[in-house]
Amino acid sequence: MAVTYADMALTGRASSRAPEETVATLLRRSGRPVPQDNALTGLGALSGIATGVGIGVVASLLRSAGVRLPAAVGGPAIGALAMAATDVPMMRLRVSDPRTWTAADWTRDVVPHLAYGIGVRTTMDRLDRVAPGPADAEAASEPSSPWTRSVLGRSLLIGLASGGRSSLGLFAAARLADKPKVTAGAAVAVAAEMVADKLPTTPERLEPAPLLGRATAGGIGGWAVARQQGANPVFPTAVGVVAAVVGSVLGAAGRQLASDQGWAWPGAVAEDAISLGLAWAALR
Repeated sequence: MAVTYADMALTGRASSRAPEETVATLLRRSGRPVPQDNALTGLGALSGIATGVGIGVVASLLRSAGVRLPAAVGGPAIGALAMAATDVPMMRLRVSDPRTWTAADWTRDVVPHLAYGIGVRTTMDRLDRVAPGPADAEAASEPSSPWTRSVLGRSLLIGLASGGRSSLGLFAAARLADKPKVTAGAAVAVAAEMVADKLPTTPERLEPAPLLGRATAGGIGGWAVARQQGANPVFPTAVGVVAAVVGSVLGAAGRQLASDQGWAWPGAVAEDAISLGLAWAALR
C-alpha cells in the first residue's frame, strides 16, 4: 500500500476504484445493500488489508510446512500469489479486464505486489534468524506439541486440494477418521466431481455458494487432521478454510490461463492431478 500511495503522491493520479467496485459487486450478488461513499471506500481498503494478511499467513504456513524457495524466487512468488488473489476476483466479477490494461496499468499493479512479496519474505527471513532464548531451547527439547508443523502443514495441503476439488476435503476427513464405507462414498464423489468439473453447466467456483462449499470442505479436512492428532482444532480448521479459498482462486486463475491458450481440457486434467497430489501428500 505504501508503494501505491507513493505513486499517487508523485504522479497525482486518482486512487483506484477497483477494490470498492469489487466489494460492491459481491454485496449485490449476495443480495446485501451496498453502502455509499466513505463506508464503501473503507470496505474496499479493508478487503485489500484482509487479502494481504491472508496471503502472508499462507506464505508463513507454507514455510512452516517446509516450502522454502530461493530468495530471488520466494519474494516474487508471494507477490504473484497476492496479485492473483486480487486480480482474478476482479476479472471473474467483471470489475476489470487485465487483458485491456496498458503498460502503465500493469506496472502499477505489479510493482506494489512485488514490493509486498519481498517485504513478506524479508520479514520471515528475519524472524528465522532470531536466536532462541533459554526457554525456547528448553521447549524445543520437549516432545512436539499439538501445534506441530505436521498438523498445520497437512491442514494446508487438504485445504488447497479442496480448493481444486471440494470433495477431496471430505474424502480426507473420512480417511483420517478411518471410516472405510464413508471413504469409499467420498471417493465416488471425487470421481463424480472430476467429471462434473468439465461440464459447461458447472457453476463458477468463485461464486458465493461453490466457494463456501470449498471453504467448508477445507475446514472439515483441517478439523479431521487436528482430531486425528489430538490437537485443538481451531487453527487447523482455519488454515483449511483459508487454504481452500486460496486454492480456489489459484485454480480459477490457472484454468483461465489454460483456456486462453486453448488448453481448457489439459488444464482441467492438470488441476485434477495437482489436487489429488496435494491430498495424497497430506494423507501419507
